[in-house]
Amino acid sequence: MRRPRISAKKRKSFNLYPITQCALYKLTSPKKLCEVLNEKIASLTELLESEENYREFTLLEDVNPFSQKITKKRLVQTPAKKLRGVHERILKLLQRMEYPDYAHAGVKKRSYRSNALAHEKARVIATFDLSNFYGSVKSHHVNSFFSKQLKCVGDVAGILTNLTTFRDCLPTGSPLSPLLALHTSRPMFDGLSTLAQKYGLTFTCYVDDLTFSGDIIPPSLEREVSSIVRRHGHRINTKKTRIFSENQPKHVTGTVIINRKIHVPHARLVSVRRLEAAINGEIDNYGFTELKLMEKLAGVLNEASYLDPKFQSKAGAARTKLVTAANSN
Repeated sequence: MRRPRISAKKRKSFNLYPITQCALYKLTSPKKLCEVLNEKIASLTELLESEENYREFTLLEDVNPFSQKITKKRLVQTPAKKLRGVHERILKLLQRMEYPDYAHAGVKKRSYRSNALAHEKARVIATFDLSNFYGSVKSHHVNSFFSKQLKCVGDVAGILTNLTTFRDCLPTGSPLSPLLALHTSRPMFDGLSTLAQKYGLTFTCYVDDLTFSGDIIPPSLEREVSSIVRRHGHRINTKKTRIFSENQPKHVTGTVIINRKIHVPHARLVSVRRLEAAINGEIDNYGFTELKLMEKLAGVLNEASYLDPKFQSKAGAARTKLVTAANSN
């Protein structure tokens, strides 16, 4: 007897709606806000009055022994469990809202790869970095978003601002911060998009990374970008500004574009080779167990396959070896 074919489970459709259809739009009272956030008034009040909503710590400068990349020292603020749940609820609501074509971080169905793809065929590329981006998104920017764009009444906008900011700015360790930073900084990003259109360029942003591309990068672009950014309370990290000519490898948000095609960055290829060597006992394992090394290798190859399909078979083999090794332990 022939067995019935079991179809794969369909993924839920994901439709975006205009801001006027967001559940947060035009909220008229804290009570209605509580209903939208699925929280009781007493619970929300407790959060607003608590001084233990965040864990703040410093990630020290570190060197990845396999890729040789240096991670700089930075301060991180992560929301406690209860507040994180509220942030995730707000994130879920905002993710349903329509977003501009230039946005690639914090939004559904886009990533650092889609950000780079937008510039893959360009002759020349210019990249800029916003200095201390989250720290420069102040409470008044966030309040303006909730009150002027989402049109919440004053006390509701104030509550949402208090829930989503820490020490007058966006917390660096919240899952909500990338998308909230996008929406609160829309006037600045829209200005940069208009500037790009003026010169026939493509513009994208990925959190604090700004990328412009086209046939020609005008000499005035850096000055004009800096002017728009300063006007909105931000500044460019000039040390990270890069103008890539036609024949140069172009580094764009975790990828490298060579001959108008996205490639895996050299640092990841170095990681693969060194992790394989460590697993085979050819170099130091830096204190990692063989299983952990295999886990790291599978992760790096998975990222590589996301950028370049030719790594898919190698990534699949690494995952299979990892599962086999884990099950045997």
